[in-house]
Amino acid sequence: MRSHDWSESPLGPPEAWPQPLQTVVGLLLQSRFPMFVAWGDELGFLYNDSYAEILGAKHPRALGMRFHDIWSEIWSDISPLIDAAMAGQAIYREDLPLVMNRKGYDEQTWFTFSYSPLRDESGVIAGMFCAVSETTRRVLAERGLRDLNETLERRVSEALAQRKLLADIVEGTNAFVQVADLDYRWLAINRAAADEFERIFGLRPKVGDSMLEMLASQPEQQAAVKRVWGRALGGEEFVEIGEFGDPARDRRFYEMRYSTLREGSGARIGAYQFVYDVTERVLDQQRLRKAEEALRQSQKLESIGRLTGGVAHDFNNLLAVFANGLHLLERDMTAEQRERIHAAMRRAVARGTGLTHQLLAFTRRQAINPESIDLAAQLQGMREMLEHSLRGDIRVEMDFAADLWPVEIDVGEFELAMLNLFANARDAMPEGGVITVDARNVMKAAEEGVPTAYLQLSVADTGSGMPPEVLERVFEPFFTTKEVGKGSGLGLPQVYGFAQQSRGQIRIDSRIQAGTTVTLLLPRSLQKPPVPVDASSAPPLRGDGSGRQVLLVEDDAEVAALTREMLGHLGFTVIHAASPVAALGALANARSIDVVFSDIMMPGGVSGLDLAREIRRRRPGMPIVLTTGYAGAAAGMHNAEFRLLLKPYSLEALADALSVKPR
Repeated sequence: MRSHDWSESPLGPPEAWPQPLQTVVGLLLQSRFPMFVAWGDELGFLYNDSYAEILGAKHPRALGMRFHDIWSEIWSDISPLIDAAMAGQAIYREDLPLVMNRKGYDEQTWFTFSYSPLRDESGVIAGMFCAVSETTRRVLAERGLRDLNETLERRVSEALAQRKLLADIVEGTNAFVQVADLDYRWLAINRAAADEFERIFGLRPKVGDSMLEMLASQPEQQAAVKRVWGRALGGEEFVEIGEFGDPARDRRFYEMRYSTLREGSGARIGAYQFVYDVTERVLDQQRLRKAEEALRQSQKLESIGRLTGGVAHDFNNLLAVFANGLHLLERDMTAEQRERIHAAMRRAVARGTGLTHQLLAFTRRQAINPESIDLAAQLQGMREMLEHSLRGDIRVEMDFAADLWPVEIDVGEFELAMLNLFANARDAMPEGGVITVDARNVMKAAEEGVPTAYLQLSVADTGSGMPPEVLERVFEPFFTTKEVGKGSGLGLPQVYGFAQQSRGQIRIDSRIQAGTTVTLLLPRSLQKPPVPVDASSAPPLRGDGSGRQVLLVEDDAEVAALTREMLGHLGFTVIHAASPVAALGALANARSIDVVFSDIMMPGGVSGLDLAREIRRRRPGMPIVLTTGYAGAAAGMHNAEFRLLLKPYSLEALADALSVKPR
């Protein structure tokens, strides 16, 4: 920016600016069109040389000044635009009048200002930038054309026979002007329009010629002319922007205004067209869209970097537990030491499982195992587990309204969401406090105005609360205010994902030193919850797997090897197939298979779910258990048609899924 040195900037030197600001200012400096950037609480002002011309005498003093002081005379026009941009809205104001001092005297000018919000590295709106284009020529031309339109229609209505007068009028403008009767014949065409028609179509029209006959040898062009002029001759008044040109010249953009021509009685007698060049305006808009897309891409890459960095940090910690544990297990040590190492590795497995479960829950949009439940009974059954996750100085109170509606949710996801909410409430009350769980039926108006029935569940604490800048980011994955190692930043995102996949809503209210309340709205279920089954009356599990054949379908050799060991430990005889095709081959010739255990994610275009359905078609009574490390892979399963076991799983879970007891 040659108009001043960077030391004058209220934002300091460029190297100290946030990356998004540097990106936009780089675009600003490369542009020959007027642009400015405002950043920070005081909206520090940076602009290029072209914008300095608009500032005029205010230019040397503009840096550091407030917008109101710079543009007090048009403040009422631009302040709503500034407010909208700072609220996250891209907005523009066309044809804003300004008086500029040019060549020593004041001159009335018009400009179009396009405002867009700017966000810092964290995604918070921290400023805005504005692209400006002068529209003086167009405004003056439109005013002249409006005057010409009025004159043209009045005079044509008075006397169509005076074509000479009409020709004199339309020849007095630089715009392309054409007038046609109801039979597509030219009543008038000015020289500029005739020149442009000849350049595009290779033919020069004159008054009295037929558009359709002249373009008879160019059927595509004839159809295009008939389509657009037919609308105008039919009484429609409209505006279109089109791009025209030929390989020998730059293509240009034109705004075409069509109006109906009527006689004094109001009857239609034709139509007329005014065309003017809007190439610069269209190109300015395209450049602005490209700049906005570049900014969005930069911010997207920063968000991805934050996400991958958080995942890498947590999983590197878990991998360190296994790497160090395996290293130690190779050495001589006591049984007590080995048990401590095994316990640490088991905890790492549990943490890794929970981390991936929370991350996938945040991205899922549908519950994988929804069922209608009595929420009050479910929470009462969870109470002991929830209280065990707290300290002794925290009290839990539950207040449930009578006759609560049932809700249809994934129970596992709900339990995880409640544990996450209780953990956050616990950490917000280091000196103790109260957690209140409240549930009641509510009716909320939907977008169409029809009331919708929800069960409203609130979890409130008496903790420290959150400031606004933290509150607006609590659903971002991996965002946490806790110390490293104390929080993954996936708790509230998992709760948000649970609400979304349950077709519900979530709201958080928080005040510093006044506590936080998380409110979930879960849609009412029309299905009655099933009657609880007495565990003592459930049929006992079958014995071990001795003498039973299991078909294991797994493409990963390492996973297959360990799964074979687990199945062998349970007493099964294992037949391994590395693909769905091989599995179907193993089932051929009436081979004795007692149960199929298959991964869902498979290479080659045929999934484990497809395989299970084909086996069910061939052998309707065959027990089938599916497994996956990505719960979204089971989204295509209908009404729990197969039993699902999520990876990683324990020996006990595998035994339960295959209906055997571990030895």
